[in-house]
Amino acid sequence: MNITTEIRGTAATLTPRGDIDFQHLDQLRATLHRLPPSVTNVAWDLRDAPFVDVAGLDLLSTPSDPQRATSLTNLQPQHRRLLTIACELFPDARFDRYLNTPGAHQAA
Repeated sequence: MNITTEIRGTAATLTPRGDIDFQHLDQLRATLHRLPPSVTNVAWDLRDAPFVDVAGLDLLSTPSDPQRATSLTNLQPQHRRLLTIACELFPDARFDRYLNTPGAHQAA
């Protein structure tokens, strides 16, 4: 997996290329943890991630710096389906916040 990191001020966009699964979870976490402390907003751009399994949910559920907001962009139908099921099964996890953000529009 290749992950592009773009930092602009206090915002970072992480763009993984490839499937987000348990095989790549450590690499995804390491990329997240390498961000400088000045980054307070992280957007995962999923345009080049054709498949996300429960490892993606695990990544979103991993405790991180409470001062760092996380969002998802360029959700594809499979990503939306996974998040919708997660919302139904785990309502207290608040996965719905990733479905209802302005940047979560569907990839073209």
